[in-house]
Amino acid sequence: MAERKPIPEPPYQGGCLCGQVRYTVRARPLALNACHCNDCKVSTGSTHIEMLIVPSEAFSHTGETHSFIKTAASGRQLDIHRCARCGTRVFHHNTVNKALVFIPSPTLDDRDWAIPTSHIWVERAAPDAVMREDAVKIEGQPADRAVLMDAFTRIYG
Repeated sequence: MAERKPIPEPPYQGGCLCGQVRYTVRARPLALNACHCNDCKVSTGSTHIEMLIVPSEAFSHTGETHSFIKTAASGRQLDIHRCARCGTRVFHHNTVNKALVFIPSPTLDDRDWAIPTSHIWVERAAPDAVMREDAVKIEGQPADRAVLMDAFTRIYG
C-alpha cells in the first residue's frame, strides 16, 4: 500500500474533465473522507467517492455548472454542481449549512497526496474497497463531521 505523502501547501487547483470548470482552494483541507453509500457509488460509477472538505470562504471556481439538489441517505440535502459541458461532478455543499464545500479529490490537478483519513457508510462498502489501517471507519453517516476532521488532524497534524 502506498505511503501517505505530505500534504502540499495551498493553494490547490483542479477542475472538470473538459477544463471548462476550474477551482482553487486557498486553505488546507479540514478532512479527506471516502463515502461508500449507494448514492455515491451510483453517482461515480465506482466503489465510493473521495471528498476533500474545505471551508467555503477558501473555495472559488470559474466556469458554468449545473446544480442538482439531492436528498442523501442521511436526510441532508446536497446541492451538487457538475460541469455544464462535460458533466463532471466538481463540488457540492449542504443546502442548509453552506460553511463547507465538498470536492471530489480525483478532480485535483495534483492528487497523489489525497488518501482518505476517514470512511463513512462502511457497512455498504464494496468487497474490493481499500481502507487504510490508520483511517477511521464509521457505519452510516456521523452525527457531525468533527470525527472526520479529527481523523484528518490526527494523521496530518
